[in-house]
Amino acid sequence: MEEKKSPFPDKYAQVKGILRTLKLDQDALADKFGIKQASISKALNGANEKTFKKIVQLLEEEYGVNSLNQHLESGVAKDIAEIKAELAEIKAAVARIEAHLNKK
Repeated sequence: MEEKKSPFPDKYAQVKGILRTLKLDQDALADKFGIKQASISKALNGANEKTFKKIVQLLEEEYGVNSLNQHLESGVAKDIAEIKAELAEIKAAVARIEAHLNKK
């Protein structure tokens, strides 16, 4: 079975780093949620989004971690802004080519 790849792999690395900083291991998280450690591992590697969201919520509510979602959304917004800028450049180039072709 092929594992799902997240479009935002940085969020998993970020959460893993926070867990290391807080000295929370996967076994402790599994105990806290009443699930198996393997489920935590899958969540932290992008294969279980529902459990991953629970982990993020736990970090925000119980450990006072600033909103990870806001941080991730700001990163996505930056990517979108870059894509829009590139698209504008492409449109301008197409317009120049069309103008050049119309002169002939």
